Amino acid sequence: MQSRFLTLVLLFILAATVAFNGSAGAHAKLVRADPSPGSIVKVVPLLVRAWFNDELNSKSSTIGVWDARGQRADDGRGGVDLNDMDRKSMQTRLKPLRPGKYTVKWKAVSAGDADVAQGTFQFTVVPR
Repeated sequence: MQSRFLTLVLLFILAATVAFNGSAGAHAKLVRADPSPGSIVKVVPLLVRAWFNDELNSKSSTIGVWDARGQRADDGRGGVDLNDMDRKSMQTRLKPLRPGKYTVKWKAVSAGDADVAQGTFQFTVVPR
């Protein structure tokens, strides 16, 4: 009887460990963006959009764009796109951009478990 109980406890601990480790590190990952990371654009975009593989927390997730001098190039109000019913995308409205390199910085907080992922990508605007 005691060995059966011990076996059940060990199986429970093993199952809990596997379940916990399976969800650990399940950060939202950037799937795609517009403009695309590393792209060169001739038409100045009005928005930067980024899509992720997980539902995002709309209060904690952020996105912004900076120019090569470190000056903000968006309106400062970027975040989760509330028109996206899946809440898997973010966007930010851009100021009029000059030719140059721009850096997009994002922080994606998963809605389910509050895991945080963050990253950057760049795009370049060239004159027409």
